[in-house]
Amino acid sequence: MPYRAGQHIYDLDPTWGAVPDYYPFERVSGVAVDREDRVHVFNLASHELMIFDRDGTLLRLWSTRFENAHGVHVDVKGNVFLADRNSHVVIKYTADEKLLFALGTRDTPSETGYSLEYGRQTDWRDPVSRAAGPFNLPSGIAVADGGEVFISDGYGNSRVHKFSADGKLLKSWGLPGKSAAGEFHLVHGLAIDSSGRVLVCDRMNDRVQIFDQEGGHLATWTGFRQPSTVAVGPDGTICVSEHLGRLSILSEDGGMLARWGGDDEPDLFGAPHGVAIDSRGDIYVGDVEPGRRLLKLARRH
Repeated sequence: MPYRAGQHIYDLDPTWGAVPDYYPFERVSGVAVDREDRVHVFNLASHELMIFDRDGTLLRLWSTRFENAHGVHVDVKGNVFLADRNSHVVIKYTADEKLLFALGTRDTPSETGYSLEYGRQTDWRDPVSRAAGPFNLPSGIAVADGGEVFISDGYGNSRVHKFSADGKLLKSWGLPGKSAAGEFHLVHGLAIDSSGRVLVCDRMNDRVQIFDQEGGHLATWTGFRQPSTVAVGPDGTICVSEHLGRLSILSEDGGMLARWGGDDEPDLFGAPHGVAIDSRGDIYVGDVEPGRRLLKLARRH
């Protein structure tokens, strides 16, 4: 069945990603694409980063294991950033897995009055008590053209942190809350669009907030179902994965082009958690519902 969004048509490839029969490949929490259209996938089943070519052939498994890598991002130089959520760190590697630096203090969350255990027990229904510095369960990464690193923080905090290219904290913004601009309740994935705007998924508030790179609020888009991650394609198309079973496709100005899954097609997605778009406009959706992994929607040309 083809899927349409604006002028484009996409074909679903549910079997994308060839792995050995004995290898566990399930629950993809993060996905990113580099400039060579290699697809970087974090596989929760094995706690490993997997790298595929765009056709789904497995190229490499990283040797490093991670506690719970949520966000994955590859910058223009091919460096790989991982938000290792449960360890409260964000780590930068070269493309060949050489460690460059780590941000945050491993296994030491910032003091927000919140914890992973409390969030799980309450199904994340409450915002954190107070905002704090990096990190308490960080969730996503985006790198600007100038090398500045933006990190969503996260499950146990309510902030976006901006770092210099060499890892110096430059700025933080965000407060716990449910309605005002700049308030967050479980701030999740983020991305930078072609205009340099920072698009931030405010998951438990069912909205995406848009900021300039100094934290100035520009707009808010509403009507989502727990938006988890946002990705921007080469033509400006914006994809938002929604944790409650849906993928939304938007224009650069936030106009709705299509919504796939959800009530109209409940079997398409389980819990979409990560999304990425390659240079041809193909969309990759990581799913964290047990028994699912990653779907590819290939754009027709």
